[in-house]
Amino acid sequence: MELSLAEIAPYMRMGRNVPEGALAARVAELRDEALANAIRPARIWWRTSLPFHPESRTLARHLEGCRAAYLVCGTLGAGFDAMHRRVSAVSGADALILQAIGAAAIEKWMDSVEDEIRLELLPGEMLRPRYSPGYGDFPLEVQREMVTVLDTARKIGVSLTDSLLMTPSKSVSAVIGVDPGAGTGTAL
Repeated sequence: MELSLAEIAPYMRMGRNVPEGALAARVAELRDEALANAIRPARIWWRTSLPFHPESRTLARHLEGCRAAYLVCGTLGAGFDAMHRRVSAVSGADALILQAIGAAAIEKWMDSVEDEIRLELLPGEMLRPRYSPGYGDFPLEVQREMVTVLDTARKIGVSLTDSLLMTPSKSVSAVIGVDPGAGTGTAL
């Protein structure tokens, strides 16, 4: 995985401004260390033809017209959390920078997972944007079912705390609708 300073900057609340000077050097140093030694991305998905959580009106609207959906989960791995704990004990500023690096990295990773999923779509099918538990009225509690169905603990090392936080912390679960090609979604 490659990760530019421009991709990290929005997660540092810098908008379109890219770090410069000493800050740029520190961000690059932490990014390079994380990519080389801490980030071990993993992912899993499963395609289903059944509506996953019909009680959610916002998810139902999001999936309207879809013929199927993918349940997905991706993570940067436990090594990133270990690095974040180590860095946090030494420097609060570095911890904030590393948090931004992790946020940018998991988003980039999940985008690449979507690219992989696109390879197995049928002709004309398109993916809708990811929709994660906790959005709208899609209950966070659904993650329990998702991690069980996907067997994430065994297959990619992702589990849930009692308060429904994913561990490792830089992990994402989502539903991605499969649009039969009605003109919405992301084209192949």
